[in-house]
Amino acid sequence: MHRELAGPFAVAVDLLAPLFADLLRRRPADAVVFDGVLPWAATAAAELRVPRYAFTGTGCFALSVQRALLLHAPQDGVASDDEPFLVPGLPDAVRLTKSRLAEATLPGAHSREFLNRMFDGERATTGWVVNSFADLEQRYIEHYEKETGKPVFAVGPVCLVNGDGDDVMERGRGGEPCAATDAARALAWLDAKPARSVVYVCFGSLTRFPDEQVAELGAGLAGSGVNFVWVVGGKNASAVPLLPDVVHAAVSSGRGHVIAGWAPQVAVLRHAAVGAFVTHCGWGAVTEAAAAGVPLLAWPVFAEQFYNEALVVGLAGTGAGVGAERGYVWGGEESGGVVVGREKVAERVRAAMADEAMRRRAEEVGERARRAVEVGGSSYDAVGALLEDVRRRRRRREMAADPRNVKEV
Repeated sequence: MHRELAGPFAVAVDLLAPLFADLLRRRPADAVVFDGVLPWAATAAAELRVPRYAFTGTGCFALSVQRALLLHAPQDGVASDDEPFLVPGLPDAVRLTKSRLAEATLPGAHSREFLNRMFDGERATTGWVVNSFADLEQRYIEHYEKETGKPVFAVGPVCLVNGDGDDVMERGRGGEPCAATDAARALAWLDAKPARSVVYVCFGSLTRFPDEQVAELGAGLAGSGVNFVWVVGGKNASAVPLLPDVVHAAVSSGRGHVIAGWAPQVAVLRHAAVGAFVTHCGWGAVTEAAAAGVPLLAWPVFAEQFYNEALVVGLAGTGAGVGAERGYVWGGEESGGVVVGREKVAERVRAAMADEAMRRRAEEVGERARRAVEVGGSSYDAVGALLEDVRRRRRRREMAADPRNVKEV
């Protein structure tokens, strides 16, 4: 989405609120699970007393950090954008800088208003459904429950649901032309590589780097000496023909594979040849890597991605930072310059591929993620607890509505 469309888009989405309320009144539901970026869904047709569960776009660690920043504003007490400060009230000592905050990359009145509306929506929300699992951030699941007074149902990683066959290959593809053919070609390329010898590089569908940063990234991958699959996606896909000659040379020699557009990320991460994942640290990518047991090279770009990096690198120990000290302002990337140079890219890729301790930790987390969604696992049980919570609240509403349960005065 273009930066200038963010405001009109938010207005357009808000227009759905009365339609949603009307739908609930015409067809009452036992519960509503809504996307956390639609805070009005928590209060629509409030008189029906239908419980509302927010499905959040990130994990409880990032939610806890963002809540602490909104409540305590420690960032207002530092003199510069690169001066570290402690985020108060968290189970761990987490330090950030102003340049790493969501508000630094999503500035403006619309973004602040949106974050405040989500915070205000907590009062009407019954609970939280989170794409996470206990062994990844148990203390922050418990912390967020305590801070909000609402239950958290950690039901992830959701990428492990329907995790076989065509669903894995098609997930997220949409209608992109030639995507299926490109996906099959990428997996065939990986089949020819040794185990854990390839670094996979993808920054999601919304990231757009300046041309000079794309060139530095490509030169760094080529200079690392490591096999790589690089998805030049989203708005940067048109730059593939203009990549540095060293990238094209790596591709020609069979050491590199470049995909313009979309890739079957879940399938790629599960491939035995993949040994590390360079990512923007969007929460979907973090959980997909965790489920696959693949260590991360964290390169946050905007929004809450620096918070996710703090979890992966500082607490879970399943990743390392590429060295990005700041992100890019969404919609203003072209003026953002180079954040990480080619030498650092090459150095960090080589180090990550050689870090056996980090790889073992990532593999252990992957095993725990798979156990979480099995029968008797923490996420499996969380789904059952969510359904039981819905049933319990329904019984309570039915009893309250039964005139036989109304005491005479």
